[in-house]
Amino acid sequence: MIVIRDLIKQYRNKFALYNVNLHIKPGEFVFLVGSSGAGKSTLMKMLYLEERPTRGSVLVGGININNLSPNKIPNLRRCMGIVFQDYKLLQNHTVYDNIAYVIRTMGVSSKEIEARVYGALKVVGLEDKYRSKPCELSGGEQQRVSIARAIVNGPPLLIADEPTGNLDPKNSMEVMQILEQVNQRGITILVSTHDHAIVNHFRKRVITLEKGQIVRDVQAGTYD
Repeated sequence: MIVIRDLIKQYRNKFALYNVNLHIKPGEFVFLVGSSGAGKSTLMKMLYLEERPTRGSVLVGGININNLSPNKIPNLRRCMGIVFQDYKLLQNHTVYDNIAYVIRTMGVSSKEIEARVYGALKVVGLEDKYRSKPCELSGGEQQRVSIARAIVNGPPLLIADEPTGNLDPKNSMEVMQILEQVNQRGITILVSTHDHAIVNHFRKRVITLEKGQIVRDVQAGTYD
């Protein structure tokens, strides 16, 4: 699903990532951990081309995305779900419209859009909130909406950058349980996090970054 080879990202005289090599298989659930400034967000941004490498290659689904022209980037991002720490919901739109927005530009019929949106809302347990606006929801509910938006198109890959960073422990656990259920449907999950308790609870593959380099890669691992 993801193959990274000899990846380097340099900003002037500073390396954000240095000689990163990584292989994530289809269907895996992987935690990416490390202190602030370790390179987690930079690595995530490489996958959806918000950033490009200085050197090295990034393959997603067998495609070397380094070579994609700017007009192909939206197509790349439609093939993955992306969940952010700050939700990035459209505040003046309903929950339904926030989720439907992803697929309305793809020529899908209204009936199919409705079926997909309600299917995604069912996965995250928010079927009764479809008319609500984000400001009417708790932080945990808003993050669940963002997960619904990320999976509504049935992507093979979901990337979550600090998805529980703004949530309390209870909501953090609920969000991660939803991501685990999504993973059980065959979707590859990559989560960057600082949350020791979450990582230690779920015992997935744990990759640790330190000063832009992978220093640890453990199956069924813990944070430390």
